[in-house]
Amino acid sequence: MFRWLLVVILTTASVSIADDAGKIVYSESFKKGATRITEQTLDVTLTPENAKQEFKVLDSFGKPRYTLRFVPDIPNGDTKIVGWFVRLTDGHHKIYDNILPTSPDLTRDSQQLWWLDAKPYAKTLLKAPRVFKVEQFYCVIQVKDVKKLVSTSAYLNQMDVSVRFTNTKP
Repeated sequence: MFRWLLVVILTTASVSIADDAGKIVYSESFKKGATRITEQTLDVTLTPENAKQEFKVLDSFGKPRYTLRFVPDIPNGDTKIVGWFVRLTDGHHKIYDNILPTSPDLTRDSQQLWWLDAKPYAKTLLKAPRVFKVEQFYCVIQVKDVKKLVSTSAYLNQMDVSVRFTNTKP
């Protein structure tokens, strides 16, 4: 009887963890407007050797409008990566370093979905699909795979991320 109960509890726990990883999280940028973009999907592989990556995002007329950047999260006094910050900047409004947060003041953004935080107690599960509404388009980010330097370590060796820009709600 005890074994059967233990199996049921463990099965239920693993299903709820799997459900959390697939749970979509949604956020709306503080940046409002009428801009639409040229739809595209990017498959990005982030590694310590290729830690900073940058991609142009075109508006609906095919002109460069936004820049998507991945910036490594390296704790002070350390040399190893524990995650990546995703930044989307608007070429027409360079005052903002990132328009993905819900507020231009990063401390007011409670979810911090733009932070791909691989630490055990991150605010958002690493593999949860993240949907950002920016102006009249959506940016969908999902971590597909993570490889750590050592399985018990918080340090990352590789992160595979899919980014999709679309004008229709996902």
